[in-house]
Amino acid sequence: MGRLPARGGAGVAVRVARGGGAVSHVDGVDGGSVDELARRFAAGLVGELRGDWQALPDVVEAHRRLAEAAERSVPEFPEGGTRPRGVVICGGGRKYFPCAWVCVRMLRHLGCGLPIQLWHLGEREMDDPMRALIESLGVECVDGEALREAHPARLLNGWELKAYALVHAPFDEVLLLDADNVAVVEPSFLFETPEYREAGAVFWPDFGRLAPERSIWSVCGVEYRDEPEFESGQIVVDRRRCWAPLNLALHYNEHSDFYYHHVHGDKETFHLAFRRLGAPYAMPPTPIYALDGCMCQHDFEGNRVFQHRNMDKWRLDVPNRRIYGFLYEDLCRKFLEELRSLWPGSPHCNPAPNEREAGVAAELEGRRFRYRRVGHDERFLKLQPGGAIGEGADACERLWSVHEVDGRPALSIVGDACKTCTLRRGNDGVWRGHWLVHERMPIELTPAD
Repeated sequence: MGRLPARGGAGVAVRVARGGGAVSHVDGVDGGSVDELARRFAAGLVGELRGDWQALPDVVEAHRRLAEAAERSVPEFPEGGTRPRGVVICGGGRKYFPCAWVCVRMLRHLGCGLPIQLWHLGEREMDDPMRALIESLGVECVDGEALREAHPARLLNGWELKAYALVHAPFDEVLLLDADNVAVVEPSFLFETPEYREAGAVFWPDFGRLAPERSIWSVCGVEYRDEPEFESGQIVVDRRRCWAPLNLALHYNEHSDFYYHHVHGDKETFHLAFRRLGAPYAMPPTPIYALDGCMCQHDFEGNRVFQHRNMDKWRLDVPNRRIYGFLYEDLCRKFLEELRSLWPGSPHCNPAPNEREAGVAAELEGRRFRYRRVGHDERFLKLQPGGAIGEGADACERLWSVHEVDGRPALSIVGDACKTCTLRRGNDGVWRGHWLVHERMPIELTPAD
């Protein structure tokens, strides 16, 4: 998930947002001890240093010390209350819910009887109608943001949720799948393969290999190895046996503002954590078979098991192009049409407003508003009839709808991926709330016509 563009310049002020709340400024790092710098990074989300701050020697050393402390303080494995095996999928919102639907429907079609959990990030990615639909397939929804109250996480956005779910899922053994991944055989057999039974973890190869000059080797204190990068669209892991490296990978992801500068996303955080701690893993020897916009992964015998549509996700708002060589494509499209008939296509849309909701929506249709992200910027938005945003639309502001919440009308603004904010109208006619994503800044929507 993206953030607002960082400001340029050569300053060294650290901006720290604690728990997604208000932003406060602390002193610069020049002249301070590395241990003090480490404490500051551990305290919350770093918003900005100078442009190349992740490469500063003191910053790198501070993160090394934080990682070493995390290695020494791995919590005990949670005994009691866990279930033997399950599937964990991370994905909600407008972008990933259609993918998750097809993923789950294919698993059930292929005969997978394992319990399935769909992890999401709060109300911005999941509303009650979505939850009811996916639960009808025997899926349990888990709100990562709600769980964060009991199990705090410094950062928890998109990719970070995967490591968080692996540590906090209620299963001893987990098949983790990206929402845009499609199984082509019933995958439970992977838990019984000799390679998994011996190592306790299976990771699949990506296209590339980390070059010896890549900074991440020294950042994590791992000796260079000429081996494939990880492709984390699918992971099979025994949480108990791999508890220490999974927790170290979670630490890396909780500091993604630093580590994602040195590697691309979550996938190499697992690779480096396992290598750092000398934990074994197995990897099927067959390389990715590439389709157009899709990576096919295999079992240890070379048979196709997964089709990861990493560059061509299932969508409801536009026609999905056909991918030559993609197995079960017609069936997947059937599942997608099934969802289209059941769901309006976005969290917090309101396809059947009641009389009061329809009345408020009618007041807003066609009107122009000043959209102010308090402390950041402002621009004009025009709320078009039919729920689209015209003038001023951007990745986080595509659609709008009106719902009654606790007896009062609420205005939802939805972006490409998920719900962005919920606003309520004050006595002065201004709609107010705050972003549910990224900086979580206050929002004001003021009539401009």
